[in-house]
Amino acid sequence: MLLERLAVGGMAEVFRAIEAKPSGAGEPRSLVIKRMLPALASDPEARAMFSEEQRIGAFVRHENVVTQLGGGEADGTPYLALELVPGMDLWKLTRWLTREGRALDVPLAVFVACEVLAGLAAVHTTQDEQGRPLGIVHRDVSPSNVLLSLHGDVKLADLGIASVRTATAPSEGAMIPGASARAKGKLGYLAPEQVRGEPIDQRADVFGAAVILAELLLGRPLFSGGSELAVLLAIRDGDVRTFREIASVLPTGLAPIVLTALASDRDRRMPSAAALRHALARFAPDETSVMRAALAELVRTGVATLDGGEVPRTPHTPLFEALGNDVRTPLADPQTPTTGEMPTLDYVVQTTTGERHGPWPFARMIEAIATGRVGPGDLVSAGGGAFRPIGELTGLARHFPLSSLSAVTRERDAPTEPDGSFRLEAGGFVQALAMLVMGEETGLLLCEQGGVRKELYVLRGAPTFVTSNLASELLGEFLVARGVISRGELDMALAVLPRFEGRLGDTLAALGLVEPVHLFQHIAWQVREKLLDLFAWVGGRASLWRGVQAPQSGFPLGLDPWSILEEGIARRIAHGLDDDIVTATPNLRLCHVRPLPKDIDIARLPTGARQLYEGLAIPRPLRTLGRAPGNPSCDDQVAAVLLVRLGLARLA
Repeated sequence: MLLERLAVGGMAEVFRAIEAKPSGAGEPRSLVIKRMLPALASDPEARAMFSEEQRIGAFVRHENVVTQLGGGEADGTPYLALELVPGMDLWKLTRWLTREGRALDVPLAVFVACEVLAGLAAVHTTQDEQGRPLGIVHRDVSPSNVLLSLHGDVKLADLGIASVRTATAPSEGAMIPGASARAKGKLGYLAPEQVRGEPIDQRADVFGAAVILAELLLGRPLFSGGSELAVLLAIRDGDVRTFREIASVLPTGLAPIVLTALASDRDRRMPSAAALRHALARFAPDETSVMRAALAELVRTGVATLDGGEVPRTPHTPLFEALGNDVRTPLADPQTPTTGEMPTLDYVVQTTTGERHGPWPFARMIEAIATGRVGPGDLVSAGGGAFRPIGELTGLARHFPLSSLSAVTRERDAPTEPDGSFRLEAGGFVQALAMLVMGEETGLLLCEQGGVRKELYVLRGAPTFVTSNLASELLGEFLVARGVISRGELDMALAVLPRFEGRLGDTLAALGLVEPVHLFQHIAWQVREKLLDLFAWVGGRASLWRGVQAPQSGFPLGLDPWSILEEGIARRIAHGLDDDIVTATPNLRLCHVRPLPKDIDIARLPTGARQLYEGLAIPRPLRTLGRAPGNPSCDDQVAAVLLVRLGLARLA
């Protein structure tokens, strides 16, 4: 008998229930019924996921994991029967403690983490009927899935999105109609490889458990920021500064263990939940009964204080901030309020050449600015008001490319003279970027070909941000072209864009059109593609201004510079743009150049290029240059192109 609905979300609703027919002596027991939402019951993919959860849960048996009691169908809707854990989850407990100005002490925090890791280790080592390891990855290790009982028990819950090596469950990242692939409040517990959209293994769960422990020790979120995007970027980049700040006040040796488990590179991370638990064991009290009693008292006090009331499950970060050309920071023009409902304005533009455009809606105005159709010196009338220079209106001016506004590029002593320039034909962009990497330069590389303009910002040689004036490379068009959203959905988002202060990412997320992690991954791919497109340019010029910093509203690439160079060269080879090197007359030989060009340090080259260069002391026939499919860093042809474009090798 269903008594009370406890929660609804994702693809299921959860009820407290009473067992109709007790299996043994005694009173009917209370349990939890997890029932698929009726609206999804006819969806084959949703049913497959629910069935997989039941299959996996049937094998897992451990005191630190919520027990699955059974399952079946009622009125055509699948359900699971689960152990009821009276108390609260860790999410509620930590937020209650924060409101009370309290925090767990170190021994209790480590105890809770070790109990979670014990359950996680059991999940990871679960075997099927034949004794074969299932290789389960939980994929959602977060505080709301850690249940704390009134008796001090700690139990890992919810295998709803778990995967196994042999599973036929939906593919990674598949979306179920009406369901979110990841609750918004759980973004802070994803592993970097999950954020990047890469295949994951059990080490992703280890990362999630390490985040939980770090937050228990911190008393606040580890990865935080002004937006969900900021949280995801912090995870991707391994920004754990908040934890490092408290390292010195923790017991000696504890912080290094947590930081190892939080490593962005999973190969440097703790290899398993059991390994992390073993490393933490010396910081956990020997008397677990004492810790369990202390936790029980804390949970009972929390439940009594909350009086059974539901703690609102809101994300701890607001919607997205700026993302690129067409997703920017808040609109703040004098004609429009900065808070509350924003009026819809029509814009009329008068260019410096005397042309008139409009009336345009806000979205069309932003596109015209981003693509260079109008400039900061043109005049605009907003909502029938007086004409003013667009550059004076903050909400519009922030959409201009930085090169048109920067004091470095507009107001220096010799504004028409950059610090350096490169011709982009014959692989000139390869040379330009490689020289920036070799010299660990910081600045703006403005690339122009015909009417196309791209701005590439580098920080100590690494590309950090790229922007473009091509309408097809704006975020909305990119998402439509790849089928992420439909043209109608984009039009709907653009129509209400002013209500979200001109930020398309915010708008898409608020309308539920794109799940945040997926949006993050698509934006990362879009920005990367903008950069890789430059390798295919067969003409134009690149101008370098040193010292120019990337706009803070930009989406940082987070790329290894040599990897992107090698990928770009591999694309050039595939499209025949470097045939003058890789398919030259077979009798030609590749030899290295002596003396070395100025400012070139061979030691800074990637391994493959350095090894090829050193081997060219004896000239090498071109026909011996091999290919290594799927491994560009070991591809002699890629290395040969890089050496020739840098002037380190020549054909003879």
